[in-house]
Amino acid sequence: MVFDGKQVPPSVLPGFAKFQGMEKLSLIDCNLWSLEGMPRLPNLRVLMLGDNHLEDLSLIPACFPNLEKLSIVGNKLGHRDELEPLTRLPKLRALDVEGNELCEIRGHDRWMVDTFPRVKRFIITAYDVDSDEEDNDDISWFLSDEAMDADNENEEDTDTEDDEGFVFDGPGKSVPEVITID
Repeated sequence: MVFDGKQVPPSVLPGFAKFQGMEKLSLIDCNLWSLEGMPRLPNLRVLMLGDNHLEDLSLIPACFPNLEKLSIVGNKLGHRDELEPLTRLPKLRALDVEGNELCEIRGHDRWMVDTFPRVKRFIITAYDVDSDEEDNDDISWFLSDEAMDADNENEEDTDTEDDEGFVFDGPGKSVPEVITID
């Protein structure tokens, strides 16, 4: 279901309970300040919450326990601890935090990789309030199935260094795809 650009008042959120089989939900630029009232949608795999006013993500694990891909682009997330609830999403494999103030924190990209070891694809950027550019390729790339296929690949247990100089090592560690957009 796609509601992009539509005003979604809080009173509408409980109505999503009618759609228990829904796998994808896009609420981009819907003037959301909270997810309070959102029902549990156990089949939801992809959630797009970009360009809203969200600061509290604590309801996401309870409402969407099987979430695999989450985009929270351009919200009001300013601190790393605001992402902590997302660590309770065991199936999360793709996470887009582009355009949030927490992206300005030094070392945020490494912190994301360390905090979300199961995530295979990140989109991380420095917050740029002057940018009017939109890149729809980022969204289609984020939604592609490549991130899910990464789980099925057999990785060697060797140290690997990415472009930023991070070293990923240890048994079972795979190199996540981290995109930092400046």
